[in-house]
Amino acid sequence: MEFTVKKKTITIVSAHEGAATWVSVCRLISEATQYQVCSFHQYDEDRYRSSRSTKDRLLHRWRTFVIFPLRFLFHAHRIARESDLLIVDTSPFFLPMLASIMISPRKTKLIALMNDIYPEALVAKGLIKRGGAIERFIKRSIDRAFRKMESVVFISEQHKTFVAKDITLPLMAPIIPGSAHSDPFVGHAPTAVAESLNVMYCGTLGLMHDTATFLNWLECYRGRSNVTFVFYTSGASKPQFERDIRALIGGKKLLSPVCLGNSLSESEWVQVMKRAQVGLVFQDVGSGAVIFPSKIASILASGQAVLAVAEKDSEIGRLILQNDCGWVVEPNDTIGFEACIGRLTDCEEVLRKRINSYKVGHSVFGKDAVAKRWVELFDSTLAQKGPNTDV
Repeated sequence: MEFTVKKKTITIVSAHEGAATWVSVCRLISEATQYQVCSFHQYDEDRYRSSRSTKDRLLHRWRTFVIFPLRFLFHAHRIARESDLLIVDTSPFFLPMLASIMISPRKTKLIALMNDIYPEALVAKGLIKRGGAIERFIKRSIDRAFRKMESVVFISEQHKTFVAKDITLPLMAPIIPGSAHSDPFVGHAPTAVAESLNVMYCGTLGLMHDTATFLNWLECYRGRSNVTFVFYTSGASKPQFERDIRALIGGKKLLSPVCLGNSLSESEWVQVMKRAQVGLVFQDVGSGAVIFPSKIASILASGQAVLAVAEKDSEIGRLILQNDCGWVVEPNDTIGFEACIGRLTDCEEVLRKRINSYKVGHSVFGKDAVAKRWVELFDSTLAQKGPNTDV
């Protein structure tokens, strides 16, 4: 006689379904464990990446901040009844607060997933005033929401430390990094470095990505003849960045070829990631407390050395320097960027950093490693006798 054990249902609530890496982690958990991971979302990754025009971006914000929250309000009680545990993402940023109001923690346990840090992100973008009434209101609302959460998950230690300065966290507040798109690169560790290098940026160019350091370097030094820069981008800063690049190409005889393109399909992305030896990361001053670029996980897993424009004491800076995965340049340090570009001629150094990147990418950010940490959190959360009701 066979007995079928009913799986426990984990529902993820987020306007954005998530990158393919996150979807892959959820699928792995559903296939390999006692948990069935479901998603309640508004749009998938392809829809998100295809928002290129101003009209598309406005529609995207409308879906994120208006349509999806209204849908969630309508379906919240049904979702709670059908779920053993809800994971509420910061898409939109007020979703964890909304969930804490709509769903009783006595009936369904809640976990907040802090992919981005608010209200600091709004302050950093200049949308609200630091210390102002709106910032204080959001912090108080988050504090109340966290009291109803069994756990709050952060994707970096710096995020957790920053939030804990002003807001009381639940007893369970683990660090679980975002997953790399690691599967296509398993068994493809770096073995050699060509004399002519491809340095690639592949991902979103948002309002917190420091492109000025690279642009200033390109204007001052005109690049290097043995280095090709390739950009496959989307996001709010893409149009201006490409205008700046084309202006430099038209006005100066650049030594480095600079190629511009749009977001790629998954199969195209895998091929270009395998061809690149160095991955670029841009991060503004102070934004390390707000965002942790998910692209760095896949850069590492693909075996690229990382050239990051970021603060050296940021989470990204420490990750790269402590594991010898690449080079870190402080924002606005054009001379430092030129020095790092000069290091790319040392094939042995580049290969060493690429091998280190590959190891870290798979051991820390690999799909299996990340899925394991989520399952451990599900086990410990659902094993507790009752939900957190210290409100």
